[in-house]
Parts: sequence; C-alpha cells; structure tokens
Amino acid sequence: MAKKRPILAGLDIGTQKVAMVIAEHTDAGLEILGVGTAMSKGMKAGRVSDVEKTTQAIGVALSEAELMAGCQIHQVTAAVSGDHLRGTNSHGVVAIDNAEVSARAARRVIEAAQAVPLPADQAILHLICREYIVDGQGGILDPVGINGIRLEANLHVISACESALGNLKKCCNKAGLSVEGVIAAPLASAEAVIEPEEKDLGVAVVDFGAGTVDIVVYHGSSVVHCAVLTVAGLHVTRDLSRCLETSMRDAEILKMRDGSADPLDVDPEQHCEVNGVGGRPPRVVEKKLVAEIIQPRLEEIFEMVLGSIVRSGYHEFLTSGVVLTGGSVMMPGVVDVAERIMGLPVRLGEPRGVTGLSDEIDDTSWATAVGLARGLESSDLRGSLDVGLGARVMPDWLWRKWKEYF
Repeated sequence: MAKKRPILAGLDIGTQKVAMVIAEHTDAGLEILGVGTAMSKGMKAGRVSDVEKTTQAIGVALSEAELMAGCQIHQVTAAVSGDHLRGTNSHGVVAIDNAEVSARAARRVIEAAQAVPLPADQAILHLICREYIVDGQGGILDPVGINGIRLEANLHVISACESALGNLKKCCNKAGLSVEGVIAAPLASAEAVIEPEEKDLGVAVVDFGAGTVDIVVYHGSSVVHCAVLTVAGLHVTRDLSRCLETSMRDAEILKMRDGSADPLDVDPEQHCEVNGVGGRPPRVVEKKLVAEIIQPRLEEIFEMVLGSIVRSGYHEFLTSGVVLTGGSVMMPGVVDVAERIMGLPVRLGEPRGVTGLSDEIDDTSWATAVGLARGLESSDLRGSLDVGLGARVMPDWLWRKWKEYF
C-alpha cells in the first residue's frame, strides 16, 4: 500500500478564474482529491484590484474543493504573478577556508550572490542556485568537501512587490486560509507540465493566461530566465468585443466556442452568431472573420514572448523547444502560430503524473494549481509571504548540513 503524506492545497488566483487543487503525495505520484473553481473579478494583470471580490471567489473555490475532497483546508500555497515579478541572474564569490568547501562556505557564497540591488518595494521570493564553481570548475551541485581556494555560485533571483504579496495574503486570510508559502506562477506551471529531461536540455514554458503571460526558461536543469507580460488573453477578447461590437462576456464565449488562431484552417462557409449590445439584435458573421481578428493579436503576443526569450540569451539552446499552457492556448491553431513566430518546436502542456481525479484537471488551464501542489516537495520553490522572514533558499542537502553545523 502506498505511503501517504500530508494533504496539500494549491491556490491559483487568476484574472478570470480562481482554481484550487487539494492533493496528497503518495508513492504512486500526486493524487488529486478535490478541485474547485470560481469566476475571478477582483484581479487585474496578476494584482488584487478588489479585495472583497477576490475573497469571495477564493471562498467559492475552497468550498467546492473541500466538498469534493471530503476534508477541510486551513493552509494553502498560492501562486503570484504580475508585471512586478522580476527574475535576475546573480553571481557570488567567496574564499574557501582551510582549502575545503564547508557548509558554511556554501551558505556564505549564496548570501554574497543574493546581494542584488532591488527597488524599495521589492522582496526576494526565490533564490534558486543554478551551480557552484570551485577554482573554475563549474556544474557542481554539491560543493561541500571539495578542495579548493575559490568558491563561486550562480543564482537566479526572483522578486515580487511587497504590497502585491500583502494583498494576496489578506484575501486568503479573509477567506479563512493561512498562506504557508508562495511560488512564482511560471515556476509552478513548469512543475506541472515538463519533464526533468526537458529542463536539462533547455525548454521555455509559456503560461498564457487571461491577464498575464508567464515565461520561464530552463537550461542545465535550472531556471535561467523568468518574465511576465501583461498583454494576454483578455486583449484577444477585447479585440473581438470592439471589432464585432459585442460585450466582453459574449466575446469571451465566442473566442472559446468559435475562435481559431489561423483563418486558413476555417471553412469560409461556416458562420456563428454574435450577440449585440444595448438591445441590438444578434448578427451572423463568418467564423473566418473571428479568426482574422484573433490571429494578429496572437502573433503580436508570441513576438513579445520570443523577444523575452531572445533577451535571456538562451534562444539557441532550447533543444526541447517551448511548452504552452494556460487557459488561453486551447483554441485550434495556437501551436502552429507559436511555432511559426518563434521558430521553435512547440507543444501543449497539460498536468502530468497525477492520479485520483485526473479527469478534472486534464487541460492546460490547471497547470499552475497542480504545479503548486507538486512544487511543495521542492524547497527551492518555496517562498514566504511574511516580509522580513525571507525564503528558505538553500537546497535540502545544504539545509541539513547547515543545521548540523550549528
């Protein structure tokens, strides 16, 4: 019988949807016990814009997930996104005492590397150690015990706005949940949809949501780039709303029901109904017209994604290509448009390696929520909402040795 571990909960508060996953880690993998969703009306581009509406949406998703799982949840790990999320590569150097790397020296070099200048309102969310270097020898994951005189560390530092974190925590608290940790949304999504081999070979994960497009690039099994764009799915919806003179709500339904990213794949004889506004009667338009409105905006967004990846310096090293996930990539033709614009192999990323209620989370919109539950197993992905306490940034092996040292 599989050995069960504590029940965990992940909360993804998006611009259009709040999603909660209740799960537990077993020897057989991540078992989904319950899921809950609610319409989100209190978020804008990853930031809380209305505390009460966001709190209500969290409460609805929580109640639904608890009912399905048959248990009550009091603690949650939340995702954070938005244009305030920043990723920076950093480098630290220290001298090695007694010609052998100790746990203390490994801790000191991480502290040296994390001393990056940040705006006054930014707090460090994640410090991810990419590699240690001893006397010029790189690619070292555990340097303790290696002889040398010079120790270096390459880190990726992800920071977030303190007020945005505080508002996120406030909404969860008002909904009856304590926040035990936060994970940057792009890291959580990646945990759900890619394999370790892809991280090693080089891969970009693009989480295309309604309010933000979250990008994370891996190479050599480590994060090398992280960015967030605020031109996303709602901009596609807004284009449809304005061009077809319909409400945002009806435009969103039209996009998901009849939308396509490539007009050439749409039969010119197919039509769809578009609701009017202000009492105006509905109209019938060609589905090809809908696709012709959608395609230019998608091309623009993927050009922005490509620009972000190119600026990372790792565009030529993405052997595994790009993995698309998020609620806004479920239209036909999105993969083809992304491949054409970015010049890389592209696939859709659905949550992998889950058991239990797997049918409930079998589309790309659940990647972040599932990744939050899976990411709880990795100390490198754990952050703290309690500004001033900071995040536990050391990998597990270093944390144990550091505790033993003292």
